[in-house]
Amino acid sequence: MRKWVLGAIVCSGLTGCASQSDSGYFWFGKEDAPPSVREQVRPPQGSGLEYRPDSRDIEMYRDRLPSPGYQDPLQTGYTPDITHKALNDYAEQLAMSLMDGAVLLNTEELIGVASFVRFNHSLRESTILGNQLSEYLIHELQQYGLGVVDFKLSRTLDVTEHGDLALTREGQRLAKRLQMDHILTGTLVELPRGVNVNARIVAVDQQRVVASANIFIPSFVVTSLVPTGPVASE
Repeated sequence: MRKWVLGAIVCSGLTGCASQSDSGYFWFGKEDAPPSVREQVRPPQGSGLEYRPDSRDIEMYRDRLPSPGYQDPLQTGYTPDITHKALNDYAEQLAMSLMDGAVLLNTEELIGVASFVRFNHSLRESTILGNQLSEYLIHELQQYGLGVVDFKLSRTLDVTEHGDLALTREGQRLAKRLQMDHILTGTLVELPRGVNVNARIVAVDQQRVVASANIFIPSFVVTSLVPTGPVASE
């Protein structure tokens, strides 16, 4: 009797385990065809649950459309949507390179800053980039404690209807008269992707290069200097 009771308990335990393992899985589809996790459930038509794209989906689809073909930035140019670096930042970097490699240059000597010119046969053609770069370098050199000579300063102050003017472009050979010891000058090499700027500080008496540096300015920075609107005439 005792053996019969133990056998009944063991059999009931085995059948319970089998029923418990099957109770956690329900599938009402076809046999031998378990559902796929990638299967997309589509609601029946006319139920009101169908998805209808709105204007935002259309705009996102247009943004994802591929371009008609590869466009070489060397030919078409490149312009970033956002840039944090302006021309004065490049001037600061250029002045830092000049001061880092300068020899025989002290704060007691005077230095004049000339416009940067195109590197061609005449070496007399300046640009908007060359003029603005020289203006920024006046400030940068003075931050290093150098004595900068502003040779564009006229001897008089002209009061006009456009403002009180103290600068002039009536050029003269002023290096000797103003007793400048050095001149900062440079050339511009214009390339498809930008402008390569070569700068140097030259001693006036010996024409010896006491500092030199170069920097590359991208084309989108250079083109941003050109005014796009109408220029006001005097």
